[in-house]
Amino acid sequence: MNEEFNRFQAYLRSCGLKMTRARELVFREILSAPGIHPNAAEIRRRLRAKKREIGLATIYRTLNLLVRSGLVTAVDLGESHSHFEPEWSEAAHGHLICLSCGRVQEFAQTGIQEALHRIGQEKGYRLDKFSLQVFGFCRDCEAKRG
Repeated sequence: MNEEFNRFQAYLRSCGLKMTRARELVFREILSAPGIHPNAAEIRRRLRAKKREIGLATIYRTLNLLVRSGLVTAVDLGESHSHFEPEWSEAAHGHLICLSCGRVQEFAQTGIQEALHRIGQEKGYRLDKFSLQVFGFCRDCEAKRG
């Protein structure tokens, strides 16, 4: 994590910005929640529970900086807002999202990743990065649906 923290500090300096306490807290909060994919409001709730009061606008601005720095990825889970996860958190993975309860499960996308690279080559693209979200119904919600 120190390497990523140093990268974030360097990115901020390159933008003429400083590492504030609020930025550091948001950065560390995303790190403390691997696999959770928090949104800005969830980050704020988690910080409040730790007696750390940071405005929602500051959290959004910090998340935007983290995304632009390449350290954090915004993940579309089919809602009106983005969720976030560390870019370095895990090997390439996709997200299964339940359309009923919103449950999110990560899955390894090794075979899919290879297929996408092959498609990219066939179409004359060198893929840099991609995101995979698959929407459906989890086992519990499917059972309730009958």
